Amino acid sequence: MSAPHLDASAAARRAPLGFGFKFFYGAGALVEGTITAALTYFLLFYLTSVCGMSGTAAGTALLVGLLVDAVADPLIGLMSDNLRSRLGRRLPFLLFGTIPLALAFGLLFSIPAALGGPALVVYATLCAMAVRIGQSVYNLPYVAVGAEVSDDYQERSSIVAYRISFTMLGTFAVIALGLGLFMAGADGLKDRSAYVPFGWACAAIILVGGFSGALATRRAAPRVHAPAPPEGGLFSSFTRERRDVFRNRSFVVIFVAVLAFFVGQGMAGALAIHLNSYFWRLSTEAVQLVLIGATLGPFLGAPLAALLSRWIDKKTLAIASFLVFVAAQLWPPVARIAGLLPFEGDALTTLLFINAFAGGAGLIGGAIGAQSMMADAADEHEHRFHVRREGLFFSGLSLAGKAATGLGGFLAGIALDAIGFQAGAEAGQQVATDFVRNLGLAAGPLPALITLIAPLALAGYRLTRERHTDMLAEIDQRRGKAALLDAAG
Repeated sequence: MSAPHLDASAAARRAPLGFGFKFFYGAGALVEGTITAALTYFLLFYLTSVCGMSGTAAGTALLVGLLVDAVADPLIGLMSDNLRSRLGRRLPFLLFGTIPLALAFGLLFSIPAALGGPALVVYATLCAMAVRIGQSVYNLPYVAVGAEVSDDYQERSSIVAYRISFTMLGTFAVIALGLGLFMAGADGLKDRSAYVPFGWACAAIILVGGFSGALATRRAAPRVHAPAPPEGGLFSSFTRERRDVFRNRSFVVIFVAVLAFFVGQGMAGALAIHLNSYFWRLSTEAVQLVLIGATLGPFLGAPLAALLSRWIDKKTLAIASFLVFVAAQLWPPVARIAGLLPFEGDALTTLLFINAFAGGAGLIGGAIGAQSMMADAADEHEHRFHVRREGLFFSGLSLAGKAATGLGGFLAGIALDAIGFQAGAEAGQQVATDFVRNLGLAAGPLPALITLIAPLALAGYRLTRERHTDMLAEIDQRRGKAALLDAAG
């Protein structure tokens, strides 16, 4: 990279980002929000209660995709870090990954009624794998751009806040489309024909979000880093870079925290409709209201987290927020089982809505803090190893996120079989006292305890604002010297 280009790129990253960029970039997160919400809340219920798969078979179909991601995600992340093209290193992935992703998603919720047995499992597994790989092709370069466009410690939190806000908007849209439109009514959740238009409506949102993210990425071109000079072949680079990433303590701490959170919440999300239908015995409309409460909470939590971040460091904010979220998830099922929550009907729905809203507000602080900390850790990686690897870094975040419907869904499927859930049975047939109690424990306290690992892990994060500022100064000096040497050579 020439010295003038280096100076221009570094100066651009120090300039504030406008609302237009943040809006269109944030809208790109509709892809992640739509996919994660649909797969987390609806897919396991669709496969078990509608299509008739056993919980273990459905969970295994989701787990296979996660195992593929364990290799695909870091490989795609590394490729996006090193790609050289006239469109830059990130934009081609967004442009060419969006349409296949939307197509695979629509097909996943359009399983032919004639399929059954092994054919059903194979179809669901292949579609889930295609969605997962397509999600990686789009989302890894997309998130990496957010870490590249600014070097400012506070601005990064703002970028993440926009991204997460649109993620939650995608979640809200999925719940509204699913429970409020296509699956509305007493038997809507069991209506197989409702899932086909639901799937393709979500696919349309994915297209809108994907091309919005691509537009923002194109506008960000003057700010992004150039790829590092290649060192060896792809396989040797993949092995070396993956090893180096896990030598970065900050990355490992965040990865463990995010992985624990997503596994726990993947399990909780996969069981959310089961919990609300069989444990709380809510109507479809009430289930929708409770789930919407969780998606509305972040719209209060995001500005609150932004305000608190002026006085509280990212680590403290993330830990406190995760603890609030864990408490909100833990207490209602425990209180119900202990006989301390006797409410029914509208009173119960209102209480669960308020609790879900509070939990969602707590969630956003943890999410903003953790993702912003990951961007800072990418700077630390360059400081230590002299290469930028945002794509590879965020492949860890992406893989952890996919554990929500991979490992989390697998555990949820096993839990359903273990407590005696009858695939395809009506709600009235699943009222045994032991089943109801165990479902409450499996969908509430157990995921909450898994999620509790997240704030405990973040306690080991050591990268402070002051240390981050010092590292950026040293990195700029190093880049300047390298550029002068290149110009002299």
